[in-house]
Amino acid sequence: MMDRMSSLNQCDEQCPAFDLCAKRILIVGGITKLQAYYRKLIEEKGGVFEYHDGYMNGGKRGLETRVKRSDIILCPVNCNSHNACLSVKRLCRKHNKPVQMLSSASLSAISQALIGINGTN
Repeated sequence: MMDRMSSLNQCDEQCPAFDLCAKRILIVGGITKLQAYYRKLIEEKGGVFEYHDGYMNGGKRGLETRVKRSDIILCPVNCNSHNACLSVKRLCRKHNKPVQMLSSASLSAISQALIGINGTN
């Protein structure tokens, strides 16, 4: 499946998602089993992968640390608690970080978000 996704996302220098310019991309939540695939999508485009599982049992400190050091935060709402989504929004506002709330944690949704990131820069 990853090979199929990679072939759909083949880029060259003319593609707006070719290079994320070493931006640190934080994914909060998502499907834990897909974490390696999320990493591959981001790193193939020149980004730095960061991940937080979205669990808020240990408080917000771990999440806040990751938000502060990230350039862009992606938060799929279908794989996060309401509390985690609210925390992400608040922390991004507090630290002036761009956040994209995604309706899905699928590989294609993450890939489309990455294309959108470069399309706005």
